[in-house]
Amino acid sequence: MKKIVFIFLISVLSLPLMAAVGIKGTIVDADDQSPLDYVNIALFKQGSKTLVTGITTDNNGVFTIPAVANGKYNLRISYVGYSTINQVVEVAGKPINLGIIKITEDSKKLGEVEVVGQNSQMRFGIDKKVFSVDQNIAAAGGSASDVLKNIPSVTVDNEGNVSLRKDGNVEVWINGKASGLTADNRAQVLQQMPAESIESVEIMTNPSAKFSPEGSAGIINIVMKEQHKAGYYGSVSGGLTAPDNGKLGQNLGASINYSSSKFDAYINLGYRAMSFNGGGKTDRRNWTENDITSLNQSNTMNTSFSGLFMRAGIDYHLDKKNTMGLSGFGMAGTGNQSTNTQYLLTDITTSPTSVLRDYSQINTGHGTRPSLNLNMDYKHDFDKKGSNIIGSVSYSNHNRGGDNNYLQKNSAGTPTSNISQSTDSKNTEWDIKVDYTDKISESSKLETGWESTISNRTSSTSGIDNMTSVPSDIPSYYDNFNYDEQIHAGYLTYGNKIDKFSYQLGLRGELLTKKSTNTSKIGDTNVDTIQGIPSKNFFHIFPSFYLSYSLPNDAELQFNYSNRVNRPRGQQINPFKNFSDSTNISYGNPNLKPQYSSSVELNYVKNWNAQSLSTSLYYHNTDDGIQNVRFLHNGVMESTYANVTKSQSAGLELISKNRLFKILSLTSSFNLYYSKLDSSKYVNPYDNSIKIPIAGQSNVSWSANILANFMLSKTFSGQITGEYDSRQIIAQGTQDPKYSLDLGVRQTFLNRDLSVSLNVRDLLNSDRTKTTTSGSGFSQYSSSYFHGRMFGISVSYNFGNMKPKMSEMKKKEAAPDAMDNGEQ
Repeated sequence: MKKIVFIFLISVLSLPLMAAVGIKGTIVDADDQSPLDYVNIALFKQGSKTLVTGITTDNNGVFTIPAVANGKYNLRISYVGYSTINQVVEVAGKPINLGIIKITEDSKKLGEVEVVGQNSQMRFGIDKKVFSVDQNIAAAGGSASDVLKNIPSVTVDNEGNVSLRKDGNVEVWINGKASGLTADNRAQVLQQMPAESIESVEIMTNPSAKFSPEGSAGIINIVMKEQHKAGYYGSVSGGLTAPDNGKLGQNLGASINYSSSKFDAYINLGYRAMSFNGGGKTDRRNWTENDITSLNQSNTMNTSFSGLFMRAGIDYHLDKKNTMGLSGFGMAGTGNQSTNTQYLLTDITTSPTSVLRDYSQINTGHGTRPSLNLNMDYKHDFDKKGSNIIGSVSYSNHNRGGDNNYLQKNSAGTPTSNISQSTDSKNTEWDIKVDYTDKISESSKLETGWESTISNRTSSTSGIDNMTSVPSDIPSYYDNFNYDEQIHAGYLTYGNKIDKFSYQLGLRGELLTKKSTNTSKIGDTNVDTIQGIPSKNFFHIFPSFYLSYSLPNDAELQFNYSNRVNRPRGQQINPFKNFSDSTNISYGNPNLKPQYSSSVELNYVKNWNAQSLSTSLYYHNTDDGIQNVRFLHNGVMESTYANVTKSQSAGLELISKNRLFKILSLTSSFNLYYSKLDSSKYVNPYDNSIKIPIAGQSNVSWSANILANFMLSKTFSGQITGEYDSRQIIAQGTQDPKYSLDLGVRQTFLNRDLSVSLNVRDLLNSDRTKTTTSGSGFSQYSSSYFHGRMFGISVSYNFGNMKPKMSEMKKKEAAPDAMDNGEQ
């Protein structure tokens, strides 16, 4: 690892520097003065047809060519459907600001244009990577979870848990807001969200102080599709999905967008119904001073769900400086799960091996998961430079309810236990935020703001014994957990650009207040006992900084730092014991402390005419790391959470975009990880005098992802996505390598208004999770899969009196196809 870091630093720092200045400007529509994003900016040496550099404008219509040597140039501004502009620019040692450049629509060109390219798969800002997914063929007819699986450095496991650079402590946002998504509910929300409604995915591994510091790994922001071109535009879609050994699934979708000088409005509807067959097995060895036992488990599982997902929003432009907006999303649906598990417990110290217990358990469940998120926004623009104030109020309510039955039978098939359990959980959150931006000059910007988040989470559980003559309550299955939390935060950031050097400094202070109560039954009685954590206050300062230096020949060097936190919530702190698997009992720890992480990252970004490369070196240091720990208690495996260790990780991330042979574009990523968990001890929950040791571990692992898009004709395209993860360490063990391959093709008709997509997800039927763990008195090997290979077909039709968002067309036609390196 040290050699890799040394070679990278020497390579970057030895790049030749040359005297150069920047060229900057803003492109707007000549009619309505609206900024135009993804306009092609190409710079040529005067009298030459050789391209010096090429970029595209950002969301504000701004472009910045960071380093140009002295001389005369021809600047060409082109945009599909607009007249091309050629402008002579002379560089003479001083930065050039071309100001606002107005371009006019060319109705003839707009009618004749024929787009045959594909979207640029990624672009870069100063604090984020943006991956375009609106043309993702392999995920057509799928969910947001399927989209995230194809994003470099993002992993989604069989249960829908999301991780970034192998760290599960990541925040997932929707349109720049947390939207009430938590580790307990986001898997269900992402599973129900249609892939077709997503425009792009933003990855922020080191977010600035402006953003919440939650999630030590960073933030994944899902940007939903919207249209803002005058007129109306809509689409309808439908599809079928056939998983191996599962039932046929369906998906339906419809959307309509309307935009005028006063209103922007949209509504999207999506329905999904799926059924998967999965399974797994576990082999565990338990040993004491006197004997060694073996527990073999094998299970089959069927999971099905159906539900409706809806998004809607409206923006009202009061005048040129004031806009009000109301938006939200909601989902309603049901899910069913059935698991049949076979257990065999044997004593392997005897000869022949003696069977201690042979039985089975059938778990069946039915659940509901309604969710609602509402946002109200107000924006006032002070000037055209970018100074503004934005206020927002958000409300979210995510509920989960379910009824489960646990039936155990002996080897003869006779029921020995029959328990019914009901659960109901609610997560309510209010978020109030004000952001102020002062664009002091063309190169400097001040941002400050306040955010208050007030949330309440409740969870209630009860159980009934159906084996008695009269069904009776089971005290140990009763739980009523209530958690209240408030976070009040203020932030300040300042950014400036001096010649080729840019910087942004930030500071965020957060005050956390929390308390919880847990009502349970004493022993086998029905007497309530109330436990909990009294109100506690935590104050912490979260600094961040970003440094950027523009290098010659369209390259940039970035260095950034942030401090982040992972606060335990939900199941992690609820002490209620889950007995759904009598051989593996799990519960939370209300005494968990937050884990704080510091992250440092060095990035090098380089653009060529048809190639782009991003190289990142990163280092994370985490204190009081929260880990899931396992131990044997009276011969039964139990698991809970504890602040057990300090962890460190470092890595090298390479992301490249290549356009080959005009018909093929590749987005590839490679991650090399080094991770280390220090040795530690945790206290046995049943006896504070016993400290259970955890051996320290270190490991080097790697992963690779490649997404290939190809255009075989103007109407036929395809996509192949492959992913590989090497062996890696987890708490108390390791996870085996895993790999997957997805592919899809798309044919368009009727001037591309009608499209038909075919895809196969997990083509090799290889997406399996296999782990090996060990601890005091046990060793265990487990393997599981959620579903197998899936075949899908999806049909969509676009309609309206306008074409899809112009930026989408521009992105496809981008001549230089270069990354957007962002700006202050």
